[in-house]
Amino acid sequence: MTKPSKTDYQIKQILKYNRDGTPDRQKTRFNHLMMMVKQLQDRKYTKTWDIHNLGKKDVYRLVDTWRSQNLSHRTIANRMIDIRWLASKINRLDFIPSNKDIGCGLRKSAPNYGKSKAVKADYEQINQLAEREKLITLMRVEFGLRTEEALKFNHAFATKDSDIKISLKGSWCKGGRPREIPITTNKQVKLLELVKTFQNGHNDKSMIPHDKKFKGYYRTYNRIKAELDIKGHEYRHAWAQSRFEQVSGGIKSPHAGGAKYSELNPEEKQRWDMAAGVVNQELGHGKDRQDITSTYIGAKS
Repeated sequence: MTKPSKTDYQIKQILKYNRDGTPDRQKTRFNHLMMMVKQLQDRKYTKTWDIHNLGKKDVYRLVDTWRSQNLSHRTIANRMIDIRWLASKINRLDFIPSNKDIGCGLRKSAPNYGKSKAVKADYEQINQLAEREKLITLMRVEFGLRTEEALKFNHAFATKDSDIKISLKGSWCKGGRPREIPITTNKQVKLLELVKTFQNGHNDKSMIPHDKKFKGYYRTYNRIKAELDIKGHEYRHAWAQSRFEQVSGGIKSPHAGGAKYSELNPEEKQRWDMAAGVVNQELGHGKDRQDITSTYIGAKS
């Protein structure tokens, strides 16, 4: 029997104790990282190479391999996401080159860049869902939550410290980043009361049924809403645009039909910058990742 690779084992342990993202995302991450190890071993890395030494030279060797396979910039950028995720878990993020450093295209080169993906909620359509799935979907509409965040939402925890905001656990969120989202509308207040009543009535600590695991119910929820042609992430885009206008004091984001940043006066630019920063944080994007937030609200141009 072939002795297991030390590097394989290290990565599998990291993945085992860091289950960030959806089940499908975890599977993709696993496949990418296992492939990465194999490709490094094809370049004469030993099976005892310590993943904790991951750095620039290793990434450049991988990128060189991918370019020799004629992979697109988009595919390389997606693989770099998983490398950075791994690096963040072993405190090596500062040693990983940026997409610009490796000559990888920026988001603005991607198809449909600059187009709004927002879809406003069709409440008549959403009301066709069973109560559990309806509440999950409405949490996405009214708070801009990702699917995983809405499924794992625990009302008792989220509201225990305040009645003017909800607190999301890091274990619910992408990248393990906890965050807070203010409660600013009557719709949000009423929705939280419905969620509270539902969870208390079912003795639930999340929106996942007792007889289901997250992985299985995640797929079930997506299938149910897809059968009724109900959107998901598009609601998050709509929420971000609405929240931007609210925080900025009435300035519409570019994707919501607002003026270009360059057309604003100095005071409006200041409000624009402030609102973009708030939305970036409330969406749960990493620090200084306004490039991601711009896909929701529009680019600063």
